[in-house]
Amino acid sequence: MLTLLDRLTQLIEECWGPRGLLLAAAVVLVYAAGLSIYRLWFHDLASIPGPRLMALSYWPEFYYDVLLGGRYFRVIDDMHLKYGPIVRVNPDEVHFDDPDFIDTLFPLYGRKTNKPIEIGKRTGTPDSMVTTVDHDVHRRRRNAVNVFFSNNSIRRLEPILHERLRTLLRRVHNDDSGKDEPLEMHPVFRACTNDVITTYAFGRSFNLLDRPDFGLPYFEASDVFFRLEHLFGHFTWLADLVQATPLWLVSMLFPSLKDLVEKQAWWIERVREIRDSPGMCKADGTIFQGIVNSELLEEDLTDKRLSAEAQLIIFAGEGTTAYTLTAAMYELLANPTELAKLQRELAVAIPNRDAMPTFAQVESLPYLNAIIQETVRLHPGVMARQARISPEVPITYKGKYTIPPGTIFSMSPLTTHMNPDAFEDPYEFRPQRWIDDPKIGRAFLGFARGSRNCVGMNLARKEMALVLSTIFRKYDLYCGQDGPTVELYDTERARDIDPNHDFIIPVPAKGSKGLRVVFRQ
Repeated sequence: MLTLLDRLTQLIEECWGPRGLLLAAAVVLVYAAGLSIYRLWFHDLASIPGPRLMALSYWPEFYYDVLLGGRYFRVIDDMHLKYGPIVRVNPDEVHFDDPDFIDTLFPLYGRKTNKPIEIGKRTGTPDSMVTTVDHDVHRRRRNAVNVFFSNNSIRRLEPILHERLRTLLRRVHNDDSGKDEPLEMHPVFRACTNDVITTYAFGRSFNLLDRPDFGLPYFEASDVFFRLEHLFGHFTWLADLVQATPLWLVSMLFPSLKDLVEKQAWWIERVREIRDSPGMCKADGTIFQGIVNSELLEEDLTDKRLSAEAQLIIFAGEGTTAYTLTAAMYELLANPTELAKLQRELAVAIPNRDAMPTFAQVESLPYLNAIIQETVRLHPGVMARQARISPEVPITYKGKYTIPPGTIFSMSPLTTHMNPDAFEDPYEFRPQRWIDDPKIGRAFLGFARGSRNCVGMNLARKEMALVLSTIFRKYDLYCGQDGPTVELYDTERARDIDPNHDFIIPVPAKGSKGLRVVFRQ
């Protein structure tokens, strides 16, 4: 009689011998064939146009987004050119490029709208308000922060913005060096927006705008993190593993993330202070004081949930606005006619060029707001697919295609904004289009749409208005004259500004040195 150990040894030999390997290979082949047949002919999305390779597998998306670094958005654009306004971009997702269908996909009221769990996994924030899966839970969590992003609440931030803008002007002043050296503006804007959103969230900031390097190590660590988001989206278990790993261990295993990990630890500790020591942490009027004092359920106020909320609020508040500010500054310096129109408008609204503009002076300026709108159209701060799920109701497109409940569907801001049926000469920077025809706003996706639109869009618009008016009321375009001026330095739109990689926030081409300008006093 064989002992248990002998039998186990024999079983292993049989499984790993030629017959066992052959059987395993046969099982894999049969499974793959069956899955392929199902996805191509029997899947609920089998009738949706698109390449068969994308319908068969997630590997093409993995190749372009993970291995090539956020390049699948270009493939999707090519698919729409070939197959039309509705395409199947992977086995389980339908993508649209039809401005007339935006309000159907993203309703403000009525139909419930969920988010795919993969979105939160990508950023390590599945418990944040923005990436909350369930429609009703999202609404509950959003209600706790809505008031902080109203126009009235944001006006209270004017002194904070003024203080940061005075620092920004001081930092770009070149009198001390006596040299007209180029300055990369993206880190400057990131530092400024980080200081503002961190102060608003927690009552304190890291004052990155005061640091000689503008907090570059932190931003470099953040960039590394965002470059992992496609990998986490494909392998959600890996995202779960990283999220469950203690911050000190993440810092030890991945030294490039050290500065980000330190900031995350500070966010968590600050949230605990606000939650557990009310009245003692000088957080009056902050976002997180509002959250912890709201009527949220106890499950919404755990360390894990609030740390996810903190991370997403900071990431969204710093990176998106900074990118669009960078693009706006480029477009104005590269288009002197548009800059001249803006400066004429600013001169009337703000007679003293050395005065700090106020919200009241700039928030209703038509051309300034048209510039912001056009910049967000051409250079949206978030370029990732805006994916949703209708959990209860099917969606029918033109009476021909039906998207069953529970199916992922999406649209992309950049794809829609470059649709020539929605925007004439879509690649051109033409702010006047928004004044001549406000109806084109029907195709605008820069701040998402519907019940899950960007909660911070009022803050972003007001920040951009104040920053741009401050810079361009004081500085003229350099044409050889004396006085405060600014000019571009070795910056090209295709190389240094336009999105070339989708890491949620747009990233320019490899080798780009960013927007560089020269300030003269």
